[in-house]
Amino acid sequence: MFKKFRSNMSMNLIGGLVSLILIFGIIVSFIGYRSIVFAFENEYSNVTYHMADSVTPFVNGDHIDDYLEGKETEEYTRTQEMLDVLSEKLNVSLIYVIDVDTGDYGTFTNIFNSVNNSVGNTEYTRWELGYERNTTNAEYQLNYRQIYEEEVPYGTVFRLNPPEDQLPHITTMVPVKDSKGDVCALLCIQRPVSEMVSAIKPYLTLIVIGIFVMAILISVIAARFLRKAIIQPVETVAAETDRFAKENTIGEPLGELGKYDVLNNLAGSIDSM
Repeated sequence: MFKKFRSNMSMNLIGGLVSLILIFGIIVSFIGYRSIVFAFENEYSNVTYHMADSVTPFVNGDHIDDYLEGKETEEYTRTQEMLDVLSEKLNVSLIYVIDVDTGDYGTFTNIFNSVNNSVGNTEYTRWELGYERNTTNAEYQLNYRQIYEEEVPYGTVFRLNPPEDQLPHITTMVPVKDSKGDVCALLCIQRPVSEMVSAIKPYLTLIVIGIFVMAILISVIAARFLRKAIIQPVETVAAETDRFAKENTIGEPLGELGKYDVLNNLAGSIDSM
């Protein structure tokens, strides 16, 4: 059966055409997917950066060490309350300020932490002042280093496949500077990207359905065209050639078999024989 399929001109032509259509569809889908994801990421990144940049002035960079030492407690409380209000007004999951260990950027200490679990029904717990933890991963570590060394004005990390207890989200980091202009901490804003994920899924579904429908339609149209224009004339020539080789008698003239000169010339040559 497999040998017959491989030797069947009709099946091979149509199958090859359908395969090309599917490959083309996959390529177009991938390009479209990457384009829409890039557009969403760019928009989320810009908006979240402007959010973070507008919140940073509320944090006094000159007093970061004082906060950790238990000083400037009234100012610290006012700032924490302000960040709590802003997290609700901006509709973001987290606003936090961290002092990163610039030795290897592998750990950081929490300064401020504002949690808004009403966004996306998350279950984050507020970090206390002085809470220390390891940097999440190498991507965060790279962003921390680049911001502290002032190679970039801000950093963005997308986590579209986070752990099960988290939703897909974006984290944007901006520098907190002291009065000398030195980076002394980072202010980070995290917000869900559920709109992006929910928009991409229908797009991919529509593309996949469209590809299969297009492949089926083109297969039917191509099958009819190829069968009438090429396959049937070739089969007619092949049958007459086979008959003539066996019987060596004059048969019915083939005449013109279609619109292609190469097939009509072949039919004419067989008629002449």
